Amino acid sequence: MSCSKQTIFITATDTDAGKTWVTASAIRALLKKRIYAKALKPIACGLNDAGLNDDIEILLGAQGLNDADKINLFRYALPSAPSQAAAAESAMVDTDKLTAWCKNEADHVDTCLIEGVGGLMVPITDNWLVSDWIKAIPDAEVWLVVGCKLGAINQTLLTLEKLKQMGRSPSRIFFNAPQKVHNDWITPTRKSVEQFLNANCQIYSLNYGSEISLN
Repeated sequence: MSCSKQTIFITATDTDAGKTWVTASAIRALLKKRIYAKALKPIACGLNDAGLNDDIEILLGAQGLNDADKINLFRYALPSAPSQAAAAESAMVDTDKLTAWCKNEADHVDTCLIEGVGGLMVPITDNWLVSDWIKAIPDAEVWLVVGCKLGAINQTLLTLEKLKQMGRSPSRIFFNAPQKVHNDWITPTRKSVEQFLNANCQIYSLNYGSEISLN
């Protein structure tokens, strides 16, 4: 991986595909290389009894941080789509503020990883989707995490088609086993999807719990 300044948006085929694991593994790899990098979870839905979000805590731990506000802007108690989680608290995600915050955070580091929420069509507000969030960060490289399990091929091809329509085909794709029992799904899912990827897309196969190596 080049050390030139870059922003990377990490999205997935579905919820629980492994975005947070890939993001945490990637930031660990970058920091190990002494690259000035940061991983963000700008929107998080679902808080435990202590008021903490598991994804935020994992990303904080991967970076040696302890302040959620350093990597998160909006967090809500309800584990659902942001539009619904915010509405449950009589709130709404300010998409202009979200976009500006992401840009400001990215401007202060050489490599900024932005972890999205769910898949491309998850509503951030009633009329603004994750795909719109990606469009609002036009210079961001897109990484796609595939949760390799039943239904993954269909979900992946639909996601790739949407990204192609957006002109944002992924530069890297991670065929990930969300749980150990899904390890055997990686190879058949990858074989079915590879022919639909751009020739320059870097492909990773990740057994459950595997760390990634970035070049």
